Parts: sequence; structure tokens; C-alpha cells
Amino acid sequence: MSRRKGETTGAMNERDFPHIVELALPPGGFSDQGEGFEEFHRERGIPIRPGRGRHEATQFYVRFCFPNAAAADAFRDRFGGERLTYTRTKPRASKRKSKRIYGSRIVADHVMVQEDFERLHKFLLETDDFSDITDDLREVIEEEWPELAHKLPPKTLQR
Repeated sequence: MSRRKGETTGAMNERDFPHIVELALPPGGFSDQGEGFEEFHRERGIPIRPGRGRHEATQFYVRFCFPNAAAADAFRDRFGGERLTYTRTKPRASKRKSKRIYGSRIVADHVMVQEDFERLHKFLLETDDFSDITDDLREVIEEEWPELAHKLPPKTLQR
């Protein structure tokens, strides 16, 4: 489900306010406890921050998120429920190899930018044989990717 710009979601609340109390929603709802929830938050000067609700069989659970453990424990003591602490559900991706940044440079009357370097590098990796190459391009390849210089044809002598 998408959200509108500026809208805070339950998942964002759980991430930013990791001390959570989960209550089972009673059949009639929280109508009799709603004022108690508001009073509890008002007494402590904190806004009500709902977390993600969840279903388990026929039971629905509601989560309240708090900035500190003391507030979450006090809420649980007063209204019941289960005390949880937010943990990231998806493991973080392993550290990606950082993208190499190339500075712009002029090669054979052409300004090479980042995309040009990336295309050239990919081409060099995929190609095994080069029949002819300019001295300017040879210089770029030898400076930027010395490990690929062996793929270049032998230098021709200038007369």
C-alpha cells in the first residue's frame, strides 16, 4: 500500500519509536478504553503513534509505539498487552561495492563523462580482441583499468 507524501505509516512509527506494546483488539473495539489511551499519552506529553496492525487467525492486534522503554512499560502495566521491541524485518543488504566515480576528461575531441567510462569499461570486460585503438583511448584504459591493458593490441610506432 502506498502512502501520501508527508504521511507517517505504522512501519515508520515502529522504526522511529521502537518500544512497542501490542494489544489484542476486543470484539467491540477499544471504544471504552480510547479515552484512557488519550489520557495516558496526554499525561506524558507524547503523541499517540500507532504501529502496524496484524492478524493472527481471527484475532486482530493493534500496536502502540513509544520513544522509550519506560513509557511502553507503563502503558503495558496500565492496559495490558505484550511488550515488543522493533527489529528490522528485512536484513540489510550486504555492503555493496561502491560505484567508482570518474572525472570528466577530453579524449580525441570528445568529453568523456561518467556514463562513457562505464560503457567503455563494460565493453572492455566483454571484448577479448581489439584490432585498432587510438593513443588517447589507450592512455585512458591504461590509467583507469591497468588490469585490462593486456587486452590492448601492441603499440604502433609513430613515424
